[in-house]
Amino acid sequence: MPGSGRNRVLINLATSLGAVVACTVAYYLLPVDRFGLVGTVNAVVVFAVGLAVVSSLILFQVRRFRIGGARHGSSIAGVAAALYLAVLFFAAVYFGLAHNDPGSIASLRTKTDALYFSLTITSTVGFGDVYAVSQLARAVVVVHMAFNIGFLAAAVAVVRAKASRPDGS
Repeated sequence: MPGSGRNRVLINLATSLGAVVACTVAYYLLPVDRFGLVGTVNAVVVFAVGLAVVSSLILFQVRRFRIGGARHGSSIAGVAAALYLAVLFFAAVYFGLAHNDPGSIASLRTKTDALYFSLTITSTVGFGDVYAVSQLARAVVVVHMAFNIGFLAAAVAVVRAKASRPDGS
């Protein structure tokens, strides 16, 4: 079946793209601005659980890609989609923080601003037009940067190692 490999890649890519679109729509529909900060402990617990879930998903996708790639229904697009979910997770945190503590992140007023800020941190571009001001916002950004160093570096290393193998497995 000469076309089946190409079809599997296209299906994996379409599935990952669909997941990215669905997660982005869910991010914009998420009523982060209505929850309010119930307390520092609750916010930290929710943040930690969310980060653990996103981290687990990324590790799962990286492991599936490393072990079998397309043979096990995983692809680099799945890894990228999982990393994008982390971007959306941090964007939701930034938006909630800015909404509940105005001025904690300069120039962050909308969910698009939060997504932009999260992507600039993840991509290490950091234009400087949106930046953390409060100590809490800076602490979240530090966690985001450490997350990037750990998970993005691990994902890139696995993909790079897999691509450099002569048999591609």
